[in-house]
Amino acid sequence: MLLEIVLGVVTLVVLGAASYTDIRTREVPDWLNFAFLIGVLGIRGIFSLQYGWQILLSGMLGLLVCFLLANLLYYTRQWGGGDSKLLMGMGASIGVVYPLTAVSFNLPLFFIGLLLFGAVYGLIWMGVIAVLNRKRFLLQFQAKMKEKYVFHYMAVGISLAFGVVTWFVHLFWPFIVLPLLFFYLLLFVSCIEEEYFHKRILPARLTEGDWLAEEIRSNNRLLFQPKTLEREDLIVLQKMHGQGKLPTVLIKEGIPFVPSFLLAYVALLMGGYLVVLMTGLF
Repeated sequence: MLLEIVLGVVTLVVLGAASYTDIRTREVPDWLNFAFLIGVLGIRGIFSLQYGWQILLSGMLGLLVCFLLANLLYYTRQWGGGDSKLLMGMGASIGVVYPLTAVSFNLPLFFIGLLLFGAVYGLIWMGVIAVLNRKRFLLQFQAKMKEKYVFHYMAVGISLAFGVVTWFVHLFWPFIVLPLLFFYLLLFVSCIEEEYFHKRILPARLTEGDWLAEEIRSNNRLLFQPKTLEREDLIVLQKMHGQGKLPTVLIKEGIPFVPSFLLAYVALLMGGYLVVLMTGLF
């Protein structure tokens, strides 16, 4: 159908541009997100004049679902504002067909793919950082191992327990390595985040959606807890800087996540087979 081709091309172009800006600047411009959302709804509106109001309704339902999900992820500090707005645009683009058919599940399939591809992509990104800074990373990893030695021993004990159970029930053998693997993976992610994803910047360089990674106090009064900064927060922090009360702030720079949107959408366009395959592997 022509509508699917037009929406697919527009979405791929936007995701490509958004991925590029996210990798370069760690943010997606609001104008791009809003233009994408308005453009997709406009396309659906034009096609609905000829093919029926269900086309526009599908986009509105997808927008509603992703609006709720995006706000949940944003206000629980899981995502920044740019990713949340882009997800709303994706909801309007993919849509939720009503009455429900097999196509109606494309949006949940996309979100599953987003989580799976995001996890793999994130680990690869962190792995590259660790390799490029291997000497520094190994020293920090060893220090972290000493700090978390109790949890290390617990993971070893659980693995040994599964080893004993496997002697009697052979189906348990995959669980032998899982506790240690999970422990090392958490330690790896923690090391990378603390060492390479935190930096101090001047409050004047803060932008809406930045992740504050420390508490901000004034006269022993807590003003800010770690959170995603909004426009009103920037005004307060920059005013404190102007008064000499706040030289710098610590922010968390996460992995540019938008390329995961692109990977998940390409997988969806391929019929969702890659998403199903990834789900099976996990």
